[in-house]
Amino acid sequence: MRIDFIGVGFGRSGSKWLANCLYEHPEISIPKFNLHTEINYFPEEYETMGLKNYIKKFRNCDFEKRVGELSTLIIWNKKSAKLLKKLFPNVKIIIYKRKEEERAKSAYNVAKYYDLVDDNSLSINEIKEINQEEYVKPFIKEFGKNGVFIFDMDNRDKQAELNKLFKFLGVSSFTPKSIDERLNTSYSNKTGKKEPVKSKY
Repeated sequence: MRIDFIGVGFGRSGSKWLANCLYEHPEISIPKFNLHTEINYFPEEYETMGLKNYIKKFRNCDFEKRVGELSTLIIWNKKSAKLLKKLFPNVKIIIYKRKEEERAKSAYNVAKYYDLVDDNSLSINEIKEINQEEYVKPFIKEFGKNGVFIFDMDNRDKQAELNKLFKFLGVSSFTPKSIDERLNTSYSNKTGKKEPVKSKY
């Protein structure tokens, strides 16, 4: 069984929105549950469950189309790129990025919402940002620049960005119904209440 593409990260960067856009494309097939949650199988689950359990997740996909999935945690483990190259040498890698300051703040707000951050331990202005390029490089090294597509979530012309991605995947240009929808939520404590508020994507 082949897998044509895998999205590897980053989290809080529009992965749910992008999953819906890909799901709606008539030439692409992703697991339906990927619209609500990510697989995030590599490398940890693979090391304990093996490849067969991963492949089962695609059993309802249409393999006459381009088949793949979107995750957000794969990119954080630097072993992932080499492992994916070994398992799926021809797979295409998708990385979704937004400005690190905004991504980090969004992740912080989610952690606050679920009481994973001590209210007094960290302020919004003290969030530790990461160097995204450090996590992108291993995938460029293993798959080459032509094997990795970096989706710029900061590009306001989402149709143009999607068309570039569709070309990368070898499918036709397409305008998904979800292109202007805001499908995910961010979280804010500005009022002292923990209420989800609509995010950009």
